[in-house]
Amino acid sequence: MVQRPCAASDVSTDDIKKLAACPIFTVTTYQAYGINGYTFYTVQQDKKSIYQNSGVRIDTYDNNMQKVPYYGQIEEIWELNYLGFKVALFKCQWVQESQGVTRDKNGFVSVDLRNVGYKTEPFVLAKDVLQVFYVPDTVRTMRHIFLPGKRRIVGVQNAVDEEEFNQFDEIPPFATCDLPHLNANDKTLYLRTDHNEKIRVRSKSGRGHGRGRGRKET
Repeated sequence: MVQRPCAASDVSTDDIKKLAACPIFTVTTYQAYGINGYTFYTVQQDKKSIYQNSGVRIDTYDNNMQKVPYYGQIEEIWELNYLGFKVALFKCQWVQESQGVTRDKNGFVSVDLRNVGYKTEPFVLAKDVLQVFYVPDTVRTMRHIFLPGKRRIVGVQNAVDEEEFNQFDEIPPFATCDLPHLNANDKTLYLRTDHNEKIRVRSKSGRGHGRGRGRKET
């Protein structure tokens, strides 16, 4: 995996001196971390939450300076202290790009999270990654569809319009899929005939409208 090139103006001379001096020996680790308008979780924290925040993507450049995206999940979150500034790192499990990532005819990217690669290069700078979500593929059940995460970006990088900032031109809209159209007289192929379900309506005087007496825990 080849990281994106860094411009000389991105790092000051003073910062270079601090980086050369190495960070202090104590490394702070987190289960969750907020940066660049995103809230990231580790995979273990995801398992305790109703939200999915451990998916990441980083855009890198190959030897021909062509942009190549990589997809993965955060295993650990580290913060290094250089006595003047701190650097956040994500230790990730990356999907093997050549075998674990495919793109279908509609432009959706499918990833196989079991196909792990780049085990000797797990770390990336937290400031360089984008948050993504992995939605289970209903056709290829062992794979996931990649969808971009959305930043809460107002006030970050001088952004004032959240919707304008969150533009992902590489992700096709769901409307690109060809869905069948049925006329009024067409037979519905998906209508069940083996189950007659009835709806019971309880009178206003009856009990049980979904509200019960609460119980106070002490």
